[in-house]
Amino acid sequence: MNYRGDKRALENDNISTPHGMPRKQKRCSSPDRTGAVIRNGKMIMGHVKHKLSEYEFQDTPTNKLIEYVREIITKLDTTVKRKTTVGVFGKTGTGKSSLINAILGETDLLPSGTLCACTSVIIQVGANVKDFFYTAEIEFILKEEWEDELKTLLNVLSEDGEEKDNAIFSTANEKITAMYGEEGVFMTIDDLMKDDNFSEIPEFLKSQTKKITCEKASDLSDQIGCYIQHDDSSPGGCYWPVVKSVTIKVPHCKNFLEHILLVDLPGTGDYNKSRDQMWKSKLRECSTAWIVSEINRAGSDKEAWELVSNSVGDMAQGGECRSICFICTKTDDINPQNYMRSSKLKDEDFQIKPEDSQYASKKKTACILHRNAKAKEKVKKNFLQQDTIKTHFDCDDDFFSVFTVSSEEFTKEDPILKPEETEIPKLKDLLRTYNNSHTNDMASQYISGALGILSLIQGFKEINAAMIAERSRLHHDLEINLHNALGHLHECCGQICSSLEELLSKGAKESEEKCVETANEVIAPKKDGRGFHRTLTALCKNHGFYRSKTGATDLNSHLATHMLQYINEAFTHFFP
Repeated sequence: MNYRGDKRALENDNISTPHGMPRKQKRCSSPDRTGAVIRNGKMIMGHVKHKLSEYEFQDTPTNKLIEYVREIITKLDTTVKRKTTVGVFGKTGTGKSSLINAILGETDLLPSGTLCACTSVIIQVGANVKDFFYTAEIEFILKEEWEDELKTLLNVLSEDGEEKDNAIFSTANEKITAMYGEEGVFMTIDDLMKDDNFSEIPEFLKSQTKKITCEKASDLSDQIGCYIQHDDSSPGGCYWPVVKSVTIKVPHCKNFLEHILLVDLPGTGDYNKSRDQMWKSKLRECSTAWIVSEINRAGSDKEAWELVSNSVGDMAQGGECRSICFICTKTDDINPQNYMRSSKLKDEDFQIKPEDSQYASKKKTACILHRNAKAKEKVKKNFLQQDTIKTHFDCDDDFFSVFTVSSEEFTKEDPILKPEETEIPKLKDLLRTYNNSHTNDMASQYISGALGILSLIQGFKEINAAMIAERSRLHHDLEINLHNALGHLHECCGQICSSLEELLSKGAKESEEKCVETANEVIAPKKDGRGFHRTLTALCKNHGFYRSKTGATDLNSHLATHMLQYINEAFTHFFP
């Protein structure tokens, strides 16, 4: 087999890259061809490993080399590249579930619409490449963590008067009634933690993952509903408060989701520590972020941008995000008459006539496409004003893209829009490109590793006295060059460290000088005089940080603002 030829083919077999494609993932090749390359490579490595097991040498260095090569082949075969993560951001009701369902071709997979969505469970969706079943793996928080959280929730419910925070009180009440019913708020911590309360979820008591397997997507949706959503009509029958994440695997989508993980991220983290840590870790793993917003408010949706801006430290400086897609949903939700009046449009502008038998559908289609184009222009203009995001990312032409989608039109039996006009196929193609690129990277890494192993074996076979002397000289030269290079590297790192320390010192001094002013901005009372004590109490109880339905209040980050402002530019320059 010509390994070099295959590697060359992988590197040169490029296809055009759609907007929204992470820049380090542009190289793509036919998945069938790439799969064949990996299979052939593994077959040859398996043959080499088998042949090496047949040799026994008296020479100890030779035996060590053979053992080393076999270990490297095993490592090469067992190393698994982490999946490409696509983070899906958006408020409840923006159509995230419908969007994911439409892309997967499953109208009944993720529940949406009628229930009040839970805001703390992370939902991950990937491909089931093993069989044709729909599966879900439910990961719970630890029992000890739930007990600690319950104590906090009960303390919140016991507060009264001015110390009471309505948003936090509502969240605490919702979590306890979801798990235990309305009587739960009157129970003691000992009663709440009795094993009998968790008889329907024994996996929680054993710190195990619960697995559900179904033949139909609708059946899986029915079974996972109580683990991902809150249902006011069924108090005591919802288990989402003790769920950390739900991983769903779907059949028939290998060609665009085999190496991709769609992660439906809550708008904020959670005051359960393990859930909050998982939320942050998923932010850092995102290769691309999809911001989902309804089209009728996409141009003015400040909250959608705030979700990303507040997470930018985890996604950029501490993460892997290299592109952002803004997805405007529900494009079919439009009143053509009102839209044309407000936009000062007439039938002549769309070249349609009332006597046309398809006048109504043509009119609505024209309005949808017209609004889509305007929305894209407005969102792109808004992106230019996102200074926080632009400061942390290298925003070239491929970094930001806008899609206008209609999940409803894509899935209905008698649509007025063509499939390509819903732009669902565009997003599916984007995922397919991510997937192919990931596969191609895996093949490239495997072939590079295999070539290294074969070169090592070949070099050892050709060894003689003259070559030993030559290699000894090369080893000596390499050692000297490496020592010199390390010296330069230490010097460079020292300069970076000194620069950052100087900036941090200036920032720390300014933060200290302005700490009272900064703290007052966070905990200052409202105009009516209320709120000061309850905000201060919540911050003191939660070490300077707490979350509620209205968002996060982080005194620690605010106090460090000046330090971050001093080092952000330098940090991005040193670690692009």
